[in-house]
Amino acid sequence: MKKTLFSILLALGALVAVPAAYAADTDGDSAAAPAVENVIGNALKTIKKFPGKKPNMKAKYYVLLESASWCGPCNQEMPHVVKAYKEMAKTKQVELILMSHDNEPAAAKAFMKKYHGNFPFIIAKSAEAKVIPGFKPADGIPHAIIMDASGKVITEGHGKLVADWKQHCPL
Repeated sequence: MKKTLFSILLALGALVAVPAAYAADTDGDSAAAPAVENVIGNALKTIKKFPGKKPNMKAKYYVLLESASWCGPCNQEMPHVVKAYKEMAKTKQVELILMSHDNEPAAAKAFMKKYHGNFPFIIAKSAEAKVIPGFKPADGIPHAIIMDASGKVITEGHGKLVADWKQHCPL
């Protein structure tokens, strides 16, 4: 009886120990988070040419800002967006992409230059924008969408969300 009970306890111990070993990280001191496929980054990799700067395709979060040079509220917001982007870029985990509602890349490029914006942009109604999973142009601008790398929308709404990105992108 004691030998059978010991065998059962030994088997149960092995069942608990094996999964715990797989959950440990390389240091063996804590559980590792499961890898998340960067769906957004992989989609961005399929775009052959960006009219502006190339985005970080390994980011943990993506902030898509729909804006345009001809939009008054967008122009008012852009200095705050540029400031937020500088903070995002330092983390190397959050990427902002301007989804421009201008018809021509030259207009979007001039808009970025006017505000010293150094972040990637795509024309919102272009074939390149259609590559981004879940993106569809909003009815009104400025509009922001914050997503994780898997493509899950965390929040969306007025473009002012860009200034509050830290509340939605836990690093």
